[in-house]
Amino acid sequence: MFTKITMIVFISVLLFSGCERKNKKEQTTQESTKVQKEKTQAQEPSTITLHTTSGKDILLTATPKGIIFGGYEGKVVLLDFFATWCPPCRAEIPHLADMQKAFKDQVQIIGILMEENKQDIEIQKFEEDLGINFPVSNTPANFALSDALGGIKSLPTMVMYDKHGDYFTHYVGAAPQEMIEADINRALQK
Repeated sequence: MFTKITMIVFISVLLFSGCERKNKKEQTTQESTKVQKEKTQAQEPSTITLHTTSGKDILLTATPKGIIFGGYEGKVVLLDFFATWCPPCRAEIPHLADMQKAFKDQVQIIGILMEENKQDIEIQKFEEDLGINFPVSNTPANFALSDALGGIKSLPTMVMYDKHGDYFTHYVGAAPQEMIEADINRALQK
């Protein structure tokens, strides 16, 4: 009886240690792949190019703390993820236009259209009708940006970066203009 139990324990130990080695080998391979990816990412920063309805390209370069917005360095940047069919999105546009005008030298608002297959001319008409005075990106890269930020699940969503390009705060749903302006002022002092 004792020999039978000893044999079962010995076989169990061999089986478990065999699985453990395989897992260690797989883990080592995964860690090696992860290190290689990190080295590649360190050498080649992640970038996304947004195309605006006015024909301008905005290069976004990921940093460890946020995003560098090509052409808007030194400004607080507010990304507004919206859709033309979204009533709260439409309602906040006049407030965003007011803030863009009030903070024109210190803040840049960028509209990020979360709709597919919209022609620039159609969006330009929308911009004109609603008095949008900031660039609006209309490109498939908008969805890549959304994914890079963890996936925008609700519209409107706004993400604010300070004048160094570091993430500052975000808003899901319509946010009061006074709150956004207070955050802009805090971000400008950072």
